[in-house]
Amino acid sequence: MPSSSARDKPPARRRGRPPKVESPINAEATVSRARILEHAIQMARTTPLDQISMVQLAKDFGVAPGLIHYYLGGRDNLVSGVLNDYYRERLYRLPALTGRWRHDIETIARVSFEVAADHPGVSIYVSSHNRYRLFQDVQPGEVDYGTAFFNHVVSAFMQGGFSAEQVALAYHLLAQYLLSATVAEAARQLPAYHKDFILQRLESAPAEQYPGARYVSRAFANLDSSSTFGAGLKLLLDGFESWRPERPKKSRQAKPARD
Repeated sequence: MPSSSARDKPPARRRGRPPKVESPINAEATVSRARILEHAIQMARTTPLDQISMVQLAKDFGVAPGLIHYYLGGRDNLVSGVLNDYYRERLYRLPALTGRWRHDIETIARVSFEVAADHPGVSIYVSSHNRYRLFQDVQPGEVDYGTAFFNHVVSAFMQGGFSAEQVALAYHLLAQYLLSATVAEAARQLPAYHKDFILQRLESAPAEQYPGARYVSRAFANLDSSSTFGAGLKLLLDGFESWRPERPKKSRQAKPARD
C-alpha cells in the first residue's frame, strides 16, 4: 500500500503549452483571446491602433508577452481582430434597408461617422495602413464583418438602379469621404479646434493684401464636424443622384373640350 506522502503528491505536470482556453492570471482575472481583443478594442478608443503593442497588452494583463502571442498568433491577428469588431459595430448599429437608396446611404454614412468618432485610434490607423482596411482574417466560424459591411453598403446603392461601375465608384468615393472626415475629427484637424490661433493669424494679415482671407476668417475658424459633415455628404449624394437616368415624365392626357 502506498504511503500517505505518495498519495498526497500532486500529479506531474504535462509537458507543453496549456490548451487555448481561459488560463488564470490571478484570483480575479483570466486571459483568453476574446479578453485580449476586448481590451485592445477599448484601448483603440483613445490610442492609435499601431501603438498598441503586445508588450503593453502583456503588462496590462500581468503576463509574459509570449502568452499574448500564443493566444492571438501574432500582431496581424490583433489588428484584424480589432478592426473586425469595429466593422461589426458599424453594421449592427444600422437599421434594415428600406428600398430608398439615398435615405439608406445617408444613414450608413452618419452612423459610420459616429462609430468612427468613438474609435479615433482605429480611424487614424486606417488612414495610413492598407492592410485590413476592409477584409479581415477571421477564425473558422467567425464572420468577416469588413466584407459584410461592404456588402451592406453596395446593396444600399443597388436600390437606386445604378450600374455595377457606378456602385463601385460610389462606394469608393463615399469611403474616402468618410475616412477623411473621421480622421479630421480624430486628429482634431477641424478649424474650430484651433479657432483662436486661426483668427489671430488671419485677422492680423493686411486686408489690402489678403482680402479673401480676411473676408472668411471668422466663418472659416468656426467650421466643425456639425457644420461640415452633412454639407459634404449632401454634395456627394447630389452627385450620385445625377448619375441616375431621368425617368420619363408622365404625359398628361388632354382633357376633352367642353361644349
